[in-house]
Amino acid sequence: MSDVTPSDEPAGSASPEDGPTAGQRVGVVHYRGRFGQRMNAWRKRTPLNPYWLDWKHLRESVEALVPHATGTLLDVGVSEGPYREVFAPQIDQYVGLEYPAAILDKQPDMWKLKNLSRLVQVFGDGAHLPFRTGSVDTLLSTEVLEHVPKPRALVTEMARVLKPGGKLLLTVPFIQPLHELPSDYFRFTPSSLREFAESSGLEVESIEPRGNFASANGAMLSQWLTRSVGASKRQSDGSVILSPWRSVLLLPLTAIIQVMFHLASKLTNDQAVCQGYALVARRPHD
Repeated sequence: MSDVTPSDEPAGSASPEDGPTAGQRVGVVHYRGRFGQRMNAWRKRTPLNPYWLDWKHLRESVEALVPHATGTLLDVGVSEGPYREVFAPQIDQYVGLEYPAAILDKQPDMWKLKNLSRLVQVFGDGAHLPFRTGSVDTLLSTEVLEHVPKPRALVTEMARVLKPGGKLLLTVPFIQPLHELPSDYFRFTPSSLREFAESSGLEVESIEPRGNFASANGAMLSQWLTRSVGASKRQSDGSVILSPWRSVLLLPLTAIIQVMFHLASKLTNDQAVCQGYALVARRPHD
């Protein structure tokens, strides 16, 4: 297994050991407490989550990338590390990199040092990845490219750290509401992804759509109802806080809508509109 060696630059400041209390607003996240987090994690995986169609198709899209991963995997924009366990059986080493300022808008439990060190191994800026050229077997980046002002430069930097024969695994949105404002800059097409990869010296192996016309419209209808009817407050990052009493009526409705459009997506396959794309590209041997 290759040793991925960060540069000698400081890794960034550590987060405090003490975490927030339930109900406290930190960054743009409202901390729910441990029980609330567990319940929300369960609901996230069911149609009772108004974003379930997006979550489901993104999860399936990432899982389809797993067979392409080998050796040392660098996850650029690792966040809470939702795919670490998915890739673990396929690789030798999983290295999570996060931009320090982005931690402020993640789940507050990440701020505890013992949790942060488990999720994030390296702090750095994607524009200047603190890794040696040709040191990584696999580079994973999920739903990150839209949040950087120069996505082409980020892809070029990702290509730099790949070994010859190494693979870049990317997911990006196509039809999605604005999110994580003000750092939401772009949406991407297959043509733009191909151009980014090829101009960075990579060979494109595949670009696959995430979902189709039916699933994208079901996701948008569910989220429109959530934002227009169910929200009690809009946050500075573009997300909303649901009204507790409206949720009792709204969540069963959005669950039904999402299940119906999910079934419809199995009967049709018009991919002129979809929720996003997954790219697999390889750095050729010299």
